[in-house]
Amino acid sequence: MKPHRLVAVMLGLLLVAAACGGDETGEYALVTADTLTVCTDSPYPPMEFEDPETGEFTGFDIELMRAIAGELGLELSVVNSGFDPITSGLAMESGQCDIAAASITITPEREENIDFSDGYFSGDQSLLAADEMGFGGLADLAGKNIGVQSGTTGEIYANDNNPGGATIIGFENPGDLITALLAGEVDAALQDIVTNGDAALNEASLSIVQTFPTDEFYGFAVREEGKENLLEAVNDALAKFDDDGTYDRIYADWFD
Repeated sequence: MKPHRLVAVMLGLLLVAAACGGDETGEYALVTADTLTVCTDSPYPPMEFEDPETGEFTGFDIELMRAIAGELGLELSVVNSGFDPITSGLAMESGQCDIAAASITITPEREENIDFSDGYFSGDQSLLAADEMGFGGLADLAGKNIGVQSGTTGEIYANDNNPGGATIIGFENPGDLITALLAGEVDAALQDIVTNGDAALNEASLSIVQTFPTDEFYGFAVREEGKENLLEAVNDALAKFDDDGTYDRIYADWFD
């Protein structure tokens, strides 16, 4: 084939690929064409959980990610991978998903394994306890059992601010932690305020007795290499949503 004819054929193939959406998939290096596949750690209400009526994943994180996918012209698929595979980067490196949305606090340690979007949510810590216990704050938990979710900044905060002789007990997920608190297996739960707040709303016997401003922010996470275009597009979408009111509307659905 003559060179000029080869160039024409190649150009034609590229145009066909672009018309089929191939360029977009290549641009973002998606694990599934035309779909933004999201890893999460569910249940973590009201941020990510399965709707009992539909069986579909929802929550603030998921609906914000759904809006981002729509902004990028993509469908959304959610995979419940667990928290440790996300923060270690394994879930993304192994091709389970393109990006993770799991109320992931941005920390220097995690940034050694994954890259974060711009912060999109403030994630202060809090202490949840049964009203009948009469606790006024963390200082009252000396010598008590404090429940945390393993591998989280709540666990780090509890260990760094142990009131003295308290036993820090880790749980794999917030649901198990709240169950243990209700059963009296732990005396209080120290974790992100959004999850403790949800538990307090749904359990009349529980209240948040103290909050701890920590200047923490959640970010969406991608693997360290190969997702630069996707991360840039996500940050652009977050900035747009902040300007046009989309973020506020989604926030109001879950917190107002």
